[in-house]
Amino acid sequence: MDKRESTISVIVPAYNVAPYIEAALDSLASQTVQPHEVIIVNDGSVDDTWERICAFPHPYRTELISTDNQGQGRARNRAIARASGDYVYFFDADDLLEPDFIESMQAVIESRNSPDIIFFSGTTFVDEGAEGLDFVRSYRRGFEGEYVGAADLLAAFEKHGGGTCSPCLYLSRRMLWSRKLRFKDHYHEDEEIFYPLIFAARRYVVTDRVCFQRRIRHGSTMTMPKNMKHVKGLHELLESLLTLYRDPAYRDCRRHIRKRAILYTGQYMNVCRTVRVPYDLSLLMALMLGFRNRWMCLKIAFHTLSGSLRATIKRRVGRSRLLSH
Repeated sequence: MDKRESTISVIVPAYNVAPYIEAALDSLASQTVQPHEVIIVNDGSVDDTWERICAFPHPYRTELISTDNQGQGRARNRAIARASGDYVYFFDADDLLEPDFIESMQAVIESRNSPDIIFFSGTTFVDEGAEGLDFVRSYRRGFEGEYVGAADLLAAFEKHGGGTCSPCLYLSRRMLWSRKLRFKDHYHEDEEIFYPLIFAARRYVVTDRVCFQRRIRHGSTMTMPKNMKHVKGLHELLESLLTLYRDPAYRDCRRHIRKRAILYTGQYMNVCRTVRVPYDLSLLMALMLGFRNRWMCLKIAFHTLSGSLRATIKRRVGRSRLLSH
């Protein structure tokens, strides 16, 4: 008897994306192989996003859900609970997919013996009128491989710089998503869930194949002015990383967890300054005591300095690096 093909559920949270939703759905409808199902959650949009979703001629099995605005994380969680595919894919409603995405993912699943997570690459394109946005980020993995341990995967991400955590850039087994593994309510929920998801899995495939196109536009979570939701999200992310670091189950990944925590500690303190709220001193103390790392202490000390002092240090450090080469 022929082996049954693995099925893929596509989850689409949508909030005030009326100008973009039809193009996103077109890229789903144009797939060379249709997904098992598409679950779209209208997260309390106040424009005509919901009307456009309902009017779209969906050629695939579809479930449409409309809720009050609760955030992208809760929208994804609600759809996960409704999904029935072997794998789930999180697709943002203002972006685009390559037409062979489902087909190529099923080919990887079949040829690589059904890995728990498949990481792939993406590109960006700039929306009309957003050409001046100062937003540069690579969505390329930069390498390919198969891994059977989280430590080896994270080492490969560190070596090649392809560890972007966007949920639009990986496909994961639905069974990984338990009540314990859920997106948080605040911003940066994608960064917070990334390591727990990796640790919940055992087998990984990374491909540099481009399957996804990220739209750079005004008003998205990435480009909007920073606010308290960003502060709270980074706070939760740092607490999560500290909890993972203390867990003996992830001892062989401690170096990677610590490095990630140092990076996001700087981001947290930067955002606090931007939003003009005080740092949570109890969090910073917990990070210094929990990680017991000089670079963490230096990072926190550096960000407590005035802007002019930080700029002077950056210039001098940059000059010394140039002279050392």
